[in-house]
Amino acid sequence: MSTARIAVFADLRAPGLGDLLQRNIGLALIRRAHPAAVLTLVVGEDLASRHGRTLTDHTLADNLLTCPGEPGEPDDAFLRTLAGRGFALCVVDPDSAGLHAGHARAAGIPHRIGLPQGRPGDEHITHPIRLPRPLWGAPDLYEYAVGLAGALGLPDRPRPEDVLPELPRRHGTVAPTADLPRPLVAVHPGGAPHWNRRWPHEHYARLCTLLAAEHSASFCLLGDAAERPELGLLRDAVLARHPRAVVRVEAGAGLERAVSILADADLLVGNDSAPAHIAAAVRTPTVVLYGPTGTEYLWARIYPHHTGVSLRWPCARLHHAPDRLADRRCAHDCVLPYRGPAGPYPRCLAELPVERVRSAVRDRLRTVRPHPATIRSTP
Repeated sequence: MSTARIAVFADLRAPGLGDLLQRNIGLALIRRAHPAAVLTLVVGEDLASRHGRTLTDHTLADNLLTCPGEPGEPDDAFLRTLAGRGFALCVVDPDSAGLHAGHARAAGIPHRIGLPQGRPGDEHITHPIRLPRPLWGAPDLYEYAVGLAGALGLPDRPRPEDVLPELPRRHGTVAPTADLPRPLVAVHPGGAPHWNRRWPHEHYARLCTLLAAEHSASFCLLGDAAERPELGLLRDAVLARHPRAVVRVEAGAGLERAVSILADADLLVGNDSAPAHIAAAVRTPTVVLYGPTGTEYLWARIYPHHTGVSLRWPCARLHHAPDRLADRRCAHDCVLPYRGPAGPYPRCLAELPVERVRSAVRDRLRTVRPHPATIRSTP
């Protein structure tokens, strides 16, 4: 099979940042199977406008191809554009919305890899992804990787520890946290407001106070610009309990700065959101708190140095379509959108004890890796 040019159908929607960076798992396998190929990530117009820099700087794709218009059926003009690129192979991401193997066939792409899911276009897949029997009852990212490796013709099943590639970084940036005392704990208490999947701010304040007292840890509080007031409240709560603690707020500074901070940190403690995926990809240990997302099992086997902490209540495993969050109901009728630091929080997170998270953090801090800043400060 000639694979000088490979198209990867990603998504016409604009998914979360963590979901975007996970595309590197598949891209790394494609690159392993076809090291000389040019990989083109095919995305929607909205996704390209919002995250184009991320996709070019922090994925293993060589270039982007943007499908214009709203998510939906690509028009004939775009199919002609696809055909004109001379792609020999198309890989359809399992989460791709709006593009499928039927479009690849219409554009004359002869070889088409995809996961049959009972969706339009499945009948045009020439090399189906066949998943192994799920370990957790539903496929995780390791099983998806195994299936894609088989469809690509790779001779060996990938090992779990080799599935996640390190995050590509096109531009080197000096970590703005290099002057903070060690251990440095990055804390991400936020997340998308439509998802009430946050550990209470009061719990974070108590945890940081304990870590400052016991380990002399410093903290970098991460979030977007809209979360700056809440991060300030968390900083003030920690300092009120432990005035000598070193706490820095980093809000809305941009992805490249966040990547540098996470790469420099000794540990990330946070909710199930994009910084957890970035930290894993730059090989920083993580302690992630899981609530009503049903995702704890998804990357447990492939994220190095990762610890998940949750109560594992049955209703936290509810599955839903991304565009049907409003229909989601749990056994405790918890409020779905996040309303603010005063709550209410979902019970599966509100009742997750600080001591359990503290224990997980303590275990991770026992094996922190040496950092250049630490080495420089040694006499």
